[in-house]
Amino acid sequence: MQPDSSPTTLSPSQPFSWKVLILTGVTVSLLVGIGGAIVLTTHMDPLTFISSLSTRQITATDLQQGALKPVILIDVRTPAEYQEDHIGESVLVPLDEIETGNGVQTIETIARAAQNNPTPPTLVLYCTSGMRSVKAYKKLEATGLKLVVLQGGIKHWRRSTSRERDMGLLRSITVPVKLPF
Repeated sequence: MQPDSSPTTLSPSQPFSWKVLILTGVTVSLLVGIGGAIVLTTHMDPLTFISSLSTRQITATDLQQGALKPVILIDVRTPAEYQEDHIGESVLVPLDEIETGNGVQTIETIARAAQNNPTPPTLVLYCTSGMRSVKAYKKLEATGLKLVVLQGGIKHWRRSTSRERDMGLLRSITVPVKLPF
């Protein structure tokens, strides 16, 4: 007997429920029922998607409008991706270095160097679309640093901001980073 693959219909009288439906190995949809369904689709593996639900995030628009300051931008993509394009004067610390521990030390050093600020900066992690920055966030959580992920990564940032406009937008919210190495 085949499992019933028909969609679940929720009525307003049903209690709140979460249902995660794995459509493929890389696409996840979250169905939230409160008198209906809201569907969120993302291109993350299921474990990263579930982790992203507890990850502090900021939108490109909110970041550009100064909703969070001061900040240091950390690009967790590869050196080749960084060379192709990056946001402002972001610092490159690839995810693979964070996963081995060397990148964690680098980020802690960057944060310590910026502690002279009256307000400790928040580290804004970004990648292409969000998956790697969520993974980096989870690896860095234990450090106690103020962390947030840029929702949608550089893809969402570039939808509203050209590379030429980065510095003008970021000047008032970023902390200059002087790498000690």
